[in-house]
Amino acid sequence: MKMVKLHGDASYRTYFREIDDKGQTRIIMQLPEGKSSASEEITNLNSTPQEPPFLNIARYLRNHRIPVPEVLGYDPVKRQIFLEDLGDDTVEKRVRELSLEKKAGLYRNAIDLLIDFQALTQTPDKECIAFQRSFDQTLYQWEFDHFVEYGIESRSGVKVVAQDRQGITVKTREISRVLSDLPYVLTHRDFQSRNLMLQGETLRLIDFQDALLAPPQYDLVALLRDSYIELEWSLVEDLINYYLDRIQGKIEATQDRGQFKKMFDWLTIQRKLKDAGRFVYIDRVKKNPSFLKHIPTSLAYVRQALERQPELSPLFNVLRKYVPEFQAI
Repeated sequence: MKMVKLHGDASYRTYFREIDDKGQTRIIMQLPEGKSSASEEITNLNSTPQEPPFLNIARYLRNHRIPVPEVLGYDPVKRQIFLEDLGDDTVEKRVRELSLEKKAGLYRNAIDLLIDFQALTQTPDKECIAFQRSFDQTLYQWEFDHFVEYGIESRSGVKVVAQDRQGITVKTREISRVLSDLPYVLTHRDFQSRNLMLQGETLRLIDFQDALLAPPQYDLVALLRDSYIELEWSLVEDLINYYLDRIQGKIEATQDRGQFKKMFDWLTIQRKLKDAGRFVYIDRVKKNPSFLKHIPTSLAYVRQALERQPELSPLFNVLRKYVPEFQAI
């Protein structure tokens, strides 16, 4: 028996590949003892989960024909979940080798999977933890404040002055209120290139334990405004239109195209500011600097979205005082 530790990302979970004497493999997810992210702790879940969220949500997704890894077992004493091994071929790795045409085809396949995820999971299940929690104004605002604390102050060493902090808070609260009033669907919460596995040409989905209810644009932003893979904006526009063409009649939570694309930008601002702040947090608190290199891409997405949304210029004007990526070149 051989154990190989796999490269982890930003979570407290650790992963190993177990290889037996016959060459058969499985993945071991080691759950931490008593640790969770602050954003998980403040979600509006009113009860204490009776089992690990991963197991609970995996069961629901598999029952609704979403291609997630098979759960092979669970040891509650050792806090280990045993999973089908999906290999190491992620969309992030594959897409770097592709022509623009093939890249577009791969992302259309990913959007088809996202549409299935949203359309096949419309029936709420009171036993599934993902339907018991959602993005609300508190969570949106916590993530905005997290960016100010880490993405600005910790990163730069400069304290945001009281008047500017108030200006940021007023506008981000407005965004949080508008986003929380949108129609919601079941959302993976991190539907991006590192969590999409390829077996041949078949896509499989991992890392879904944080699933909750959120606007349909949320996972589309995670996919198309990915901090690890930067897509040409013309391709992003084509893929948004592809999503809107294919989703019609499958879920009720889509607005007219103009409003949908506006909220895509607003969610880009919210999500990617959070990501930038989180990457600094992971460096400062978890002592893992590997995500710092993705901050400029995340902030470039925010800048582009703010430039397309003139009504948010008061927020842009305050942030550019503190964020070098927002300042004129």
